[in-house]
Amino acid sequence: MIKHTLRTTVKKVNGDCLTPVLIFNRLKGSHKFLLESSIKHETTGRYSFIGVNPRKTYTGAGTTLIEYVHANSKTYSYEGDLVHLMKQVMPRISNDTEYPFTGGAIGYIRFNRAQANIPAVQFHVYDTIVIYDHVKDELTVIHTDIDAEKSRCNIDDIIEQIVNGSSQQVKPCRLGAFKEQTSLTDLEKQVQLAQEEMQKSDVQQVVLSRKQIADFEGDAFALYRELRVKIPSPFMYYIEFNDHTVIGASPESIVQVHDGELHATTATNLEEVCVKGSIQKDGNQISASLLPTLHAIDALTHLLPADSVTGVPHEQAKQIIAKAETAERDLFGGAIGYIGFNGQLDFTLASHTVLVQQNEAMMEIGTTITAESDAKALFPQEG
Repeated sequence: MIKHTLRTTVKKVNGDCLTPVLIFNRLKGSHKFLLESSIKHETTGRYSFIGVNPRKTYTGAGTTLIEYVHANSKTYSYEGDLVHLMKQVMPRISNDTEYPFTGGAIGYIRFNRAQANIPAVQFHVYDTIVIYDHVKDELTVIHTDIDAEKSRCNIDDIIEQIVNGSSQQVKPCRLGAFKEQTSLTDLEKQVQLAQEEMQKSDVQQVVLSRKQIADFEGDAFALYRELRVKIPSPFMYYIEFNDHTVIGASPESIVQVHDGELHATTATNLEEVCVKGSIQKDGNQISASLLPTLHAIDALTHLLPADSVTGVPHEQAKQIIAKAETAERDLFGGAIGYIGFNGQLDFTLASHTVLVQQNEAMMEIGTTITAESDAKALFPQEG
């Protein structure tokens, strides 16, 4: 049965013979994504989200955000703070919160806004998504009209493709050994500089990152399937962009906004976005009421980057990182997740992430530096 509202069309069918990977492989198109979890129960990891063929793509670096419309290849440019611009261009269309994500933007925000191997901000906007409910074994397809003129979407065709279609053949992949991109000598200089700066400040520890690159051949989704088996995690993601694919696993959500309630694992600037007196802490989990005058995206602006990828105190640690690290971070320390048409938002920390680009796979590793840290002990493979 298809359910219609003013801007959305929803259809649910039995999905007991399906899996997220099977759905992904049967969907035809480009710029595919899969968000799922290795934990399948009522409160965590209940839903997997799959999508293909985005309507728009937003790409930004510095202070320029570019909107690309896939239907007509037109581009539009906006100037300003990239995260604030995303708030302006992302519409609030639906109030449907039956599912945490009902369509919207999928992508990432890097640690900073400087130019690097990939954009500082990049999101695909999907008007049609597939949701798999692991509790009910139910398949749901949701289409949202995001423009004034209704876009055509045959949900029955999509369901037929998923339920009875043939899977795309996944080619095998070959991943070489990861190699350090910074010499031990340079790492020692970075650690020494960080320690010297820490002595001048209140910073007790700072997190420095380093890159490792491996040769890669084959299908990036095959690599994702290996990762989901070897490193099962509450938050796993696979997102295809024009010239790179982001693959990863993360143990926790760093910023989540659902129905005006904020959940976070970082206390950075938390008081600035929450209703006074609403903050509650349970271990490393923090919950609070988002200020009613703010958008969910405002929480990202204030809470990122997290203490766990910078150090504490937060702002001073960021300044030390800027001085000590000789190359821009790509994904490490950033955030990956969704911004929904229904006002919901959920981002996980980009900490265990592989960036597949051309014939290389790159990952970044964070290491906590204190006054007593010794570079040779931290990186013994380079000795």
